Amino acid sequence: MTPNPAAPAKSSARQVCFAIVKALVSCALLYVLFQTYDIEAALKRVADVELKAFLVAAAFLLASMALGTWRWRIIVGALGGNLPAKVAFSLVWIGLFFNQALPSNLGGDAVRIWMFYRQDGVLKRAVGSVLLDRGTALVGLAVLVMLTFPLAAQFIEDTTILAVLAFLVAAILIGLFALLWLDRLMVLFVRLLPARFYHSISTFAEDSRIVLAPSRYGFHVLGLSIANQVLMVLIMFALAQGLSIDVEFSALLVLIPPVILASLLPISFAGWGVREGAMIAMLGTVDVAPENALVLSVAFGFLSLISSLPGALIWFLSDNRKSAASNPDEAGS
Repeated sequence: MTPNPAAPAKSSARQVCFAIVKALVSCALLYVLFQTYDIEAALKRVADVELKAFLVAAAFLLASMALGTWRWRIIVGALGGNLPAKVAFSLVWIGLFFNQALPSNLGGDAVRIWMFYRQDGVLKRAVGSVLLDRGTALVGLAVLVMLTFPLAAQFIEDTTILAVLAFLVAAILIGLFALLWLDRLMVLFVRLLPARFYHSISTFAEDSRIVLAPSRYGFHVLGLSIANQVLMVLIMFALAQGLSIDVEFSALLVLIPPVILASLLPISFAGWGVREGAMIAMLGTVDVAPENALVLSVAFGFLSLISSLPGALIWFLSDNRKSAASNPDEAGS
């Protein structure tokens, strides 16, 4: 079959369009928020955040990256691979940078897949390990929301918000079970699917069972995912203290996971705009002023951006980047 030269161009054009749309969504949401609230005062407060609290928050973010690295290495090991700690941490940091730099909070995962593939040489393991790493992080978030749901009922009086949280948790957990048995479910449609596609789905489901089944892998991976989400709450709490925002840690433990979940929706640029709106809505349930919630969200966004910058330097100096640049034909295959 003769390759269609127009296909890559169409794909690139589609990606550019999606990027523009996401950037416009972020800009529109931020414009509405900043028209409603005093952006100049918000930015001034972010700049005046207590340095000690900001550094503590940055330390928690680095600890979160370390736990994420540990989780990913366990997943890679479960799939029969070997990923040295130093390499894994470097790739996670690079991924954090590209999550901030690219118009999608999944862009860093794509870069991580590519760079690990260059290291490991097994594309199936690179794709599967990163997707499972992202998936287990999401499951950990859902489990934390589920565990704190009784506490949420004390803080949140709006039954609609509680119902949405319950629905999201149920959807994630149902999706998890569907993933674990996806190959069995797809048997019903095996005659309608291309053989290669069905094989890929079956392999991914089998890998999911290896990683997430109640074994030493599953308990470790999910435990690290939950601990990682608690660290994100600690980051917000440290920033709140540095900004003199009066909010209890127990309240943030309940309210921040839904904010993080909302920011993961692939409809904005690195979560900007969506995160701020969700933060205002959720913290408003415990009487945190919208201006304070906005400042806290912007401070977290700046912290994430600043903390990701070393990842850009690591990527620039990495052998993978140089290899990809010198072998464009291989990179595109």
